[in-house]
Amino acid sequence: MTLRKLIANIHLYIGLLTGLLFFIIALSGAIYTWQPEFSRIAFHQTVIQENKPFISITDIKNTLERNFPEGDFRTALYRDPESAIEVLIYVPGTYFHAYINPYSGELIHLQDMNKGWISKLKNLHRNLLLGPPGREIVHWVTLLAMGMLITGMVIWWPVQGKPGKDKFNIKWSASPKKLNYDLHNILGFYATWILIFTIGTGIFWGFAVVRESLKEFSGENTLNWESPQSLVPPASQVNSKDEVLNRLILEYHTGYPDSEVRINIPHKEEEAVQLSVIQPTAGINAVDFYYHDQYTGELIRGNFQNGLAENRSTFGKINGLVYDIHFGSVWGLPGRILACFASLIGASLPITGFLVWWNKRKLKNKKSINSI
Repeated sequence: MTLRKLIANIHLYIGLLTGLLFFIIALSGAIYTWQPEFSRIAFHQTVIQENKPFISITDIKNTLERNFPEGDFRTALYRDPESAIEVLIYVPGTYFHAYINPYSGELIHLQDMNKGWISKLKNLHRNLLLGPPGREIVHWVTLLAMGMLITGMVIWWPVQGKPGKDKFNIKWSASPKKLNYDLHNILGFYATWILIFTIGTGIFWGFAVVRESLKEFSGENTLNWESPQSLVPPASQVNSKDEVLNRLILEYHTGYPDSEVRINIPHKEEEAVQLSVIQPTAGINAVDFYYHDQYTGELIRGNFQNGLAENRSTFGKINGLVYDIHFGSVWGLPGRILACFASLIGASLPITGFLVWWNKRKLKNKKSINSI
């Protein structure tokens, strides 16, 4: 058996073994690329802009106490004038997002984030709706898919010489069998240049050895981080925490008008208030984190793991970049479109590949019968 034949067999058997699962993972990933848009519609996040200031943290707490008193208020995300405030709430066993009108304080929508079709779509992509065992299956299918991409590129390259025009252009007028072969061979070639990044980032998430090796190589394990903490004053000098939170969110949201601002609600005595300044279209690595004393509101300075974007470690930047690459958002809207189309083509490859194998198998059996 020649090396090329061996590679072709590896490609075939990986495809037959993982084809159905890869189809599900790729198709759900293509659809989930548009999760922000789906969520905005499904969770009623759009509001009518008013010529009024945004509500305070105290107002949000009052709304939650009236409508969802059993919830544990964790964070509030203040966005643009036409978007509801997104509030993260913990309850035992799950978590909710509450969407609140930023002008009136009205609760618009309350969503259990472990329920609903968007959650099902996310879990289908991440774990095939099978929980932790399914997540392990997805990880290994992803790893095998990388092998399938590499062997597919080897098979695509002609035995002799350089690729001709027929390797790049689909002949739409060809017979159904030839057309199916072109759809698998040629679309697979084009999609591979995107899929190699989306699948590679999936491997980064799926295998701790990859992340730990990168940490070691980048020097992340040698870095020492400080922990931002509030100074707990004597009981007689404790001010209203809401007053500090209200002041901070007003200061940041008005100070960064083109950004979104998330504020974390402290739950421990020494915990600092964390404020995240987010540029919506700039990716995770553009997020700046600031810390303030929850009692005085004073800015806390230090060498924090999550600090200013410009001070992020090499591993921290790569870790943030992985998410943006996986969904294509690193290239903005065009990148998301590319990632979606590449994933759709990826989902089609097990189908067209199976048909290529099946047609060859029928032809081989027919020749065997005719030779008798």
